[in-house]
Amino acid sequence: MRKIFLLAFVCMSCLVANSQEGDLKISGYVQAQWVWDESGIESGDQNKFSVRRGRLKAAYSNKYGEAVMQIDVTEEGVDIKDAYLKGKIPEIGWLAFRAGIFDRPFGAEISYSSSRRESPERSRIFQTLFPKERDLGAEIVLRGLEGSFLKDFTLNAGVFAGNGGQAKETDSGKDFIGHLAYRKQYKNMSFALGASLYYGGVRLAGVEGQKAYKLRNKEFLEDNSLSLGDYANRHYFGFDAQYTLSSILGTTNLRGEYLWGTQPGSKNGSKSPTGAITTDIYSRNFSGYYIQLVQDIGKSKHSLVAKLDGYDPNTKLSKDGCLTIGDVSYTTVGLGWLFRINPNLRMTAYYEMTSNEKIKNDWMEDVYSRNVNDDVFTLRLQYKF
Repeated sequence: MRKIFLLAFVCMSCLVANSQEGDLKISGYVQAQWVWDESGIESGDQNKFSVRRGRLKAAYSNKYGEAVMQIDVTEEGVDIKDAYLKGKIPEIGWLAFRAGIFDRPFGAEISYSSSRRESPERSRIFQTLFPKERDLGAEIVLRGLEGSFLKDFTLNAGVFAGNGGQAKETDSGKDFIGHLAYRKQYKNMSFALGASLYYGGVRLAGVEGQKAYKLRNKEFLEDNSLSLGDYANRHYFGFDAQYTLSSILGTTNLRGEYLWGTQPGSKNGSKSPTGAITTDIYSRNFSGYYIQLVQDIGKSKHSLVAKLDGYDPNTKLSKDGCLTIGDVSYTTVGLGWLFRINPNLRMTAYYEMTSNEKIKNDWMEDVYSRNVNDDVFTLRLQYKF
């Protein structure tokens, strides 16, 4: 570990000591949308206009690295999205270093830009485990040398605060995230395979009376092995694959991921915290996936999208044994149409049909004894510059 950070320090030193004239690039995109959300019918809040994303990005780069800052401007305010530096030594092409706020290197969908993504949002499992996608930390990037048998491999490995987004550090603990990818390019086809690991924890923040619970014999019981100040395991594993083929039918793009592991959450939800958690912590074994197909229609400006994603927050419980609404699993089918009006302007129409696990327990909320009306239609216009 000391050698890794020594190399990182050398990278940053070269970036500062050898600074020279570079390139400053300003870019961004705006996504304006109309959404029909069936979950808001009863409250009258189903018909919504919004600016989903308003990104402005500045990147300064030269042969020694780059510095990137990106903000998000919407009707809800201004947020920091990226603020990081990337250092490299030109003579050592296999090594780079990044530090600051940036995408967590887990899987493929997190780092796939929202300006390119064919579905309006990321899959439920990534929205749950990795809210805001980014985190505060540092990573090294190792690439195989040209001419060697490792030339098609890339390894991202780093340590992160574990709080997500621009959240501040709340403790001295750090989470490890790593992603190993293999990519191969042919004349009219390419594919990639990846494996990911997240090894961290969620700290019992020291609030009086806070407890940790673990599932035993299909019942949540207090975990006496953990006390205030200890960490509940947050361990994820994942595989991802992407395949692209160009033919007379147009470009075919097939992507998918599968994740599983242990997630500490609250009683009624398994979403990762974005700061210190002060409620009781419930640890669950989860699994989730998505499969997505994007088919361009010949050489036209149109594409069709089909996506299936699923998330089971508690794999050890069936629908008859769910203990809280935080144990309910979901499956979503998405169908969409993309129209690339010109190089800058794109229109998306996308319909998501979500099915929840139907709970038969009498004491559960009646709403989950049937499929909840929560389908969503999104009509979005994006301008990218």
